[in-house]
Amino acid sequence: MAITLFRNRRNFEGLTTWFDDVDTWLDTGFLTEMPEKMWRPAIDIQEKDEKYMIRADLPGLKKKDIHVELRDGYLTLRGERKSEHEENKDNYHTIERTYGTFERTFRVPDGVTEKDIHAKYKDGVLELTLPAPKAEEPKTTEVKID
Repeated sequence: MAITLFRNRRNFEGLTTWFDDVDTWLDTGFLTEMPEKMWRPAIDIQEKDEKYMIRADLPGLKKKDIHVELRDGYLTLRGERKSEHEENKDNYHTIERTYGTFERTFRVPDGVTEKDIHAKYKDGVLELTLPAPKAEEPKTTEVKID
């Protein structure tokens, strides 16, 4: 089984979030500032040497602001990047960097435990390494004919 990004297709939370974001944009003067909850770090997933490597770009975060959790076969990364400015203190003309909380969830192969996962954070990149499932030899069984 390959490692996959988890998307719960049975609920419409994503669509609801999108409508909430559009309302926020319209209320704040149409895209003058991105809503905080829109931040989603970029993720790379690579299979190499019988291991999966997940890399997440998390610039500006401290290690203490990142949480990794394995539960029921799902690996969840979550954290928060806090805004560096105060609204009324500085005179910002453009704000393109997004802030706020994030959460990304992945389905991992059966049998993977927290002891199998190695996490390293350096230079704004979180790297997780976990074992890929071993390829099983196809079994051939002869069926007896009566």
